Amino acid sequence: MKSLSAQNLVAPAEGNKTLKSLVNRLVTGLVPSTVRNSSFIINDVPEGLKIVADTGIVANVLSSLFSIVTAHSTGSCMRITAKSYNDEILVQVRSHSINGSTLAYNLQATQPIAEKIGGCLGVTSQWKNETVIVFSFSNLAIAA
Repeated sequence: MKSLSAQNLVAPAEGNKTLKSLVNRLVTGLVPSTVRNSSFIINDVPEGLKIVADTGIVANVLSSLFSIVTAHSTGSCMRITAKSYNDEILVQVRSHSINGSTLAYNLQATQPIAEKIGGCLGVTSQWKNETVIVFSFSNLAIAA
């Protein structure tokens, strides 16, 4: 379990399409607002999880998701995890003290982008004020 710090943020090499490196790249710009909100980010995405789907769309959806969660998190840990199930990738972002209804409303504009790669966004509020935002998508190369 590693927390996000300047030393473990490495720009992805050309041709390196791992989800972990993409997440690192996307959350780098969120560090100032995260610190300002007394929050922190943990990237628990497995090292070898490759992205075959359109990386630009995946990055767009994740960027929007991370920005919205960061903007609404105060004094919270934002934990990012992912799992692969055959040709599907499931990305989860867990955080505390966030209104799930507000997040769902703010993510509405991102849903059509996710759908371009067979993706879906979901928000659930769970026990002890934990909110889980899920982005699932088909990890397949889709011809344009």
